[in-house]
Amino acid sequence: MPTLLLIAELLLLLVLLVPAGMVAYLLLLTVAAWLAQKRATTPERTPSHRILFLIPAHNEATLLPITLANLRELDYPAELYEVHVVADNCSDNTAELARAGGASAHERFHDTLKGKGYALQWLLEQLWAAETPHDALVILDADTVVSPNFLRVMDAKLAAGARAVQAYYAVRDPGSSPVVGLRYIALAVLHYLRPLGRLLLGGSAGLKGNGMLFRA
Repeated sequence: MPTLLLIAELLLLLVLLVPAGMVAYLLLLTVAAWLAQKRATTPERTPSHRILFLIPAHNEATLLPITLANLRELDYPAELYEVHVVADNCSDNTAELARAGGASAHERFHDTLKGKGYALQWLLEQLWAAETPHDALVILDADTVVSPNFLRVMDAKLAAGARAVQAYYAVRDPGSSPVVGLRYIALAVLHYLRPLGRLLLGGSAGLKGNGMLFRA
């Protein structure tokens, strides 16, 4: 009986230690993120990197014009960035709207190889074949807007030697509804707090699939 009791106590302790360890880890990331945020600065510099936006779009006629209008207003020399939209298996006027919005539109149709990954791979092959000059690539979803200083921050990261950068992204208008507000909080933890903490501790912030920059 004493042996069984000891085993039960050890199992209970193990069960308690697992969540306690998770809480301690999250607390550590929170403190690290707070310290990193206090240190975070973007040095003033003259932009020098040529950056291409790659936007995969499938029937995005409704939201793509908003994204393109946003990108035209970035605080970055116009001659140093381009926007390329791959209209992937579209049945609407996404490609036409991309051109009207100042982007280079690339139309792609394939019966089986469909989706974001295939579209981006195809677009990259087109750009490489054309020897389009660039220092870095940004992957951006067709329904996304970025802050005016987005490219200046990315330019500074490249100048500091970064090979890949993940921007923080969240939902727009978090006060529009309780559900959107909760999602905003969740993304703040997943896409900002934890990655920032891991970064200060010497780890990787990770890539989230949107707002990613890669050095060429």
